[in-house]
Amino acid sequence: TGLFSDVRISNRGGRLVVSVEENEVINRVAFEGNKKVKDEQLAGEVQSKARAPFSKTTVQADTQRIIEVYHRAGRYDVRVEPKTIDRGQGRVDLVFEITEGEKLGVAEIKFVGNKSFSDWKLKDELTTTETNWLSWLKNTDVYDVDRINSDQELLRRFYLKNGYADFRIVSVTADLDRSKNGFILTYVLDEGQQYRVGSVDVVSNIKDVDPARIRSALRVAKGQVYNAELVEKSVENATIEVSKSGYAFAQVRPRGDRNPEARTISLVFAVEEGPRVYIERIEIRGNTRTRDWVIRREFDVAEGDAYNRVLVDRAERRLRNLGYFKDVKITNEPGSTPDRVILVVQVEDQPTGEFS
Repeated sequence: TGLFSDVRISNRGGRLVVSVEENEVINRVAFEGNKKVKDEQLAGEVQSKARAPFSKTTVQADTQRIIEVYHRAGRYDVRVEPKTIDRGQGRVDLVFEITEGEKLGVAEIKFVGNKSFSDWKLKDELTTTETNWLSWLKNTDVYDVDRINSDQELLRRFYLKNGYADFRIVSVTADLDRSKNGFILTYVLDEGQQYRVGSVDVVSNIKDVDPARIRSALRVAKGQVYNAELVEKSVENATIEVSKSGYAFAQVRPRGDRNPEARTISLVFAVEEGPRVYIERIEIRGNTRTRDWVIRREFDVAEGDAYNRVLVDRAERRLRNLGYFKDVKITNEPGSTPDRVILVVQVEDQPTGEFS
């Protein structure tokens, strides 16, 4: 229950005796030494609250949580020491003493294995930047694991857009360089070879859907450099074209056959009838600043429409491209009946002001 600091159970003459020692009650929670992070933000992160039982396990977790908050702000030298002050009558004040330390940014970004694109070009694709004289105006030079994971996906999309279908990131390392007062990020890349589009074909498993009509909606053509984004766009266009023919549940699935010797990828777009599922409700969660209607306008589907995963993914990309959100995730939950689903749009607002 978290209400007791000690519990002992013993047997005395046929009786089960439970001896407990109650936890003290927290009178108030305070933070000392924090200048860069406000008390209100830290209070929202910790689980220890006033008038709640004092728990050493919870305090340890709170200490680690405060450290993580400072790590996100680029302060890796932070030290947090929880202390208690006895107020009598089983009450204590919980004080987190914080030594913030210096801010450590990203001093340098290196790439190993890139032959087709320069370091400067690849750096332009990342959201993480190197520390420079403008660092006091921005926070993109802060070492942030979540941002680096996002940058890896941006690099993959960049190479796939330029025909490097075998591209992979071998490793990403972050080494702390005290002399430069920051981290050195090193991306080890395996570019692979550049592919071009071989043949492009459309196969329809729906009798009334004409493959020629679908082919006109495609954005890829034989001989051009393979572009994964154009393949995605072709799937979207083909799905919309099929739905115009009255097949709202149809799905278009791309298949790519690689030929490493010829350096080509032959594409086949298969049109299939999907399961009949409708959108019962669209729930939006996590938007503290952005209004619901701003999010809903990015959807090509509404409540009551046929569910189509391609159009849902398209809405997710549009929401990410708005720049309003730090993270966007769309998931499905079962509806009131087996043929109904609830779309859950989970977003995390971020400050949108930028100096340029």
